[in-house]
Amino acid sequence: MQHHLYPADWRARAHACLERAGYRCEHCGIRHGTLRVGKHHYNLYFVHLHAAHINHDPHNPQAELRALCPACHMRHDRRTEYETQGRSLPKRRGYQSITLERVLRAARAAGLCISPDAESGTGVSWIIGDLSGTAVDVLEAISSALHCLSRERVEQEART
Repeated sequence: MQHHLYPADWRARAHACLERAGYRCEHCGIRHGTLRVGKHHYNLYFVHLHAAHINHDPHNPQAELRALCPACHMRHDRRTEYETQGRSLPKRRGYQSITLERVLRAARAAGLCISPDAESGTGVSWIIGDLSGTAVDVLEAISSALHCLSRERVEQEART
């Protein structure tokens, strides 16, 4: 925070903004002082609301303020930064939902065949090379196949 940009009554205005919002983030609704777990390092921290300049004009004594938690404040500033540069926000990276069909196609492409277990009627059977087995579901079948391949490799290395 660059204090020289803000008006002399900044603390009173920020306090009034937080009171008006009922000490809740005006975007996501989290309450000031809530204990949270960090996303990356899983450390505990208390949410401390900010009185954020919506129009990014701290020198304006009548600036529009909104109570935002740190995450929402960062999102707002980031969005505004990209908009002022005439760029669109980059796509978020993270987990992607995948279908069972996509998993099965990828397994087949790697040489692992997984199919419903004909004998039991429940679960699946799998075959890769000369190895085979049964499992409760596709994920367990992939896990079992990888485990067997790993054991086979260790045994081959031990023989040589």
